[in-house]
Amino acid sequence: MTSQIDHSKNRNRDDYSFANINLLGKCNVQCFFCLGEDIPELLGCHNQLKTHFNEWNNFERFLDLCKQRGIKKIYITGQNTDSLLYYYLEELIDSLFYRDFQVGIRTNGYMFDVKPDLIRVANACELSVGISIHSLNPMANKMIMGRSDIPDWTEIIPELKNPRVSIVLNRCNEHEFFSILRYLVQFDNLRYVQVRRPSTDTRQKLLEPDIAAYERVYTQVKHIFPLRRRFVTDAEEYEIYGLPVTFWRTVKTSVNSMNFFTDGTISDMYFVVEGYCKQHNVAPQ
Repeated sequence: MTSQIDHSKNRNRDDYSFANINLLGKCNVQCFFCLGEDIPELLGCHNQLKTHFNEWNNFERFLDLCKQRGIKKIYITGQNTDSLLYYYLEELIDSLFYRDFQVGIRTNGYMFDVKPDLIRVANACELSVGISIHSLNPMANKMIMGRSDIPDWTEIIPELKNPRVSIVLNRCNEHEFFSILRYLVQFDNLRYVQVRRPSTDTRQKLLEPDIAAYERVYTQVKHIFPLRRRFVTDAEEYEIYGLPVTFWRTVKTSVNSMNFFTDGTISDMYFVVEGYCKQHNVAPQ
């Protein structure tokens, strides 16, 4: 399987449909496939988690570019950290609403256990609250995220207004993928599950077994479960145990986005690592 994996990128992009605010700072987990680990020497020196967004360099320019390009959807996420760790998150969401943007967040969810009021903050978003659930097994979770404790999803998910679950398939959770889906069936408010293939610009050899794990599970699914629809390039939705489950090869899809990094870097590329490196005139190593 590994010898057949295609690492090439689809550079035939659609029109811009959303933008990301990529927070930089120290994270509360250590996911081994994190894109921030592609260029830690470039990103690790930055931390704007307690810097007010009015002080972010080029942030106003980024929002103006979004307006000029007709982008209405902005997702608050982390490039090497988590969105819920941003000190001014609620104020940032309100400010983006005031500017007529639709807002969503992506998070690992750990801070919901620590600060339950963040559920209210997340529910203020009009777009989905994307939560990452990579394992329900403490040992596997430790291997994937560097933590054996797991958020109390049975308490958290029912309280979220518009949740979406993201699973990055890899060699550590391949064996429990269908068990995770059977667990998620209980949540009536869950919009859908997105299954992502690990992506990298600098660690192809290291992550090759994890990309192969994604492809193995995808092959099983497409031969067993009904295809509900295809949308954009190389994205398919299947019905598994009654859940809509989307398989997403990040580098192969045709969706397009703008990216802002909180150190002031603006990229007009969907490929976040390549785009960041291009703006700093360095080549991903």
